[in-house]
Amino acid sequence: MAVHALDFAGIMSEILTFVGLIIGALLYMVGLSVRGISGRWTRSTAVIAASRTAASSTAASSMAASGPATVIRWFDSDGDVHECPADTHETQHLVAGDDVRVWFRNRRPEKCRTHDPDLDGKGLRLIGLVLLGIGVLAGVAGIVLMFL
Repeated sequence: MAVHALDFAGIMSEILTFVGLIIGALLYMVGLSVRGISGRWTRSTAVIAASRTAASSTAASSMAASGPATVIRWFDSDGDVHECPADTHETQHLVAGDDVRVWFRNRRPEKCRTHDPDLDGKGLRLIGLVLLGIGVLAGVAGIVLMFL
């Protein structure tokens, strides 16, 4: 039994429509939920500082050998100062006194991040939109093929 080119194109457009619309919608929703689960972040400008405090004598001896540890210090919306270790990729090349952009949560301002929280789930959202576009185009092509 021979399959004609238009029949094959119709079958392929139907498969691409279902795959694109269903999987694309799922990936887009997962990307939105990843972004939503991370919560609201407040942007602030922080400064890199050298911390000279040590928790124990062994830490003090190792700090003397390697120099003071660097930390990030910033103000929250209430004016309180917070600090965390400057051990992220974005802060490796910075020295004490340099400014860095940080994001923190108002409920837990003692933790911060140095990368933009808007990027959370962006890859999933992008792939979802591409698959949704493919699904819509394949659906239109399937409708056009019905009339040929």
